[in-house]
Amino acid sequence: MTVLLALCCLLNSCERQAPSTIRTITLWYPWGADLGKQLKQIVGEFERTHPGIHVELSFASNNLTSSQKLFLAIAGGVGPDVTFVDGQQLAEWAARGALADITEQVKRANLGPNDFWLPRWKESNFGGRTYALPWGADPNFALVWNKTAFREVGLDPEHPPQTLDQLSEYARKLTKLDSTGHIVRIGFVPWEYEFNNCMFTFGYLFGGDFYREPKDGALIGKVTANDPHIVAAMNWLDTYAREYDVRRMTSLKENAGALANHPFYVGAEGMALMHVIQMDQMKKYAPTMDFGVGFLPPPPGGEEKSGWVGGWSLAIPRGSKVSDEAFEFIRWMCASPEATLAMGTTMTQFPAFKNSPYYDTIKNDPKLGVYYEILKNAKHARTLMPVQGYLMNLLDRALQEELYGPRDPNRAKEILDRVTEQAQARLEHVVGRLERRTAREEGEAPAEPASANAARQEPRPPAGGGA
Repeated sequence: MTVLLALCCLLNSCERQAPSTIRTITLWYPWGADLGKQLKQIVGEFERTHPGIHVELSFASNNLTSSQKLFLAIAGGVGPDVTFVDGQQLAEWAARGALADITEQVKRANLGPNDFWLPRWKESNFGGRTYALPWGADPNFALVWNKTAFREVGLDPEHPPQTLDQLSEYARKLTKLDSTGHIVRIGFVPWEYEFNNCMFTFGYLFGGDFYREPKDGALIGKVTANDPHIVAAMNWLDTYAREYDVRRMTSLKENAGALANHPFYVGAEGMALMHVIQMDQMKKYAPTMDFGVGFLPPPPGGEEKSGWVGGWSLAIPRGSKVSDEAFEFIRWMCASPEATLAMGTTMTQFPAFKNSPYYDTIKNDPKLGVYYEILKNAKHARTLMPVQGYLMNLLDRALQEELYGPRDPNRAKEILDRVTEQAQARLEHVVGRLERRTAREEGEAPAEPASANAARQEPRPPAGGGA
């Protein structure tokens, strides 16, 4: 009887300690395959340490300017509790009214710009308010080189190019053609991650900037895609591409097919720009390759150890209740030592949380440590404005127009002048619409248009998507 009584007391005690109800929150995420599985492992750890909260995951595709499933769900009042949002999308989504303001919750959690890599923190804010916590921090990009290919052509495999001119020289030596003139191995392809990302990578490398941020709480800054340094970067890309024929260079990647056939992994590329997550892919698809990791070399006067930072954030869609459970999940995922360590070790994703213990494990690594140095030195994200996706589309078409069109040294400036004008007009249109919507919601008279151009008329958006 004494034993039974003790067991009953123990069971009653356990029942009192267990949560009386389990609160379910929904999370929408944008990846499949390995990344999706790895994310579920980390979420499982959150549930283990938070027994009163269950996280239900659902896949939702995403692109630069939209997430159709998410926007339809928000409009229908059935959005998730938490969603991933690409950092470059945040200003646009906030301006559309798609995200909840979590400024007060972030303050109560004692989190702020000193806790995260600054470019990522800035990407999580719009109009002086916080709409997300930054989760990942992508140091874009490191230069990798095939040491075996270097030896083959007489280059020192332990010394990558130190200047942009030297990069061109090494690429020339590494490029190999067959008897018919087809490329067997290309020395280097600058647009490894699409033409628009290429423009940011080389624009920043040359010392340019694409957007002058507004001051004093204003919402409209100045688009500067025609910065002379960015014009110089486009001219360099054009000169480089014409030496090898842009069509033949691009076809190498297009014909690769499966990820395992990436040109660098199979020896068809001597040097390449790589994302940090590809360090894991190299182990899987090219485990015997002898390769090095270093910095993209600058032109004279350009940025040393140049790079820009991207990454995903976690936000709460507008219309969903900013519950304690949802915000705790965001806080834990983005700013807890255990979650950010698991993120790095499980997904090879660099955390946006600066003080993550993950960095102690990799900062001296000969490969991952290079990415850490890029991240520490990076000053840039993509533009912090609510038409970033639209600018990306314009830059993509602009570089293709330059590379595939007739050679003209004045053409780059003409193209980028047009990009700048179109993006600025779109920015003024979107912010003007935002101000009018805000005035209606607050029951005030319509706000003054955001610019003289908007005051004259509401410009018709240029074709091609955007906010």
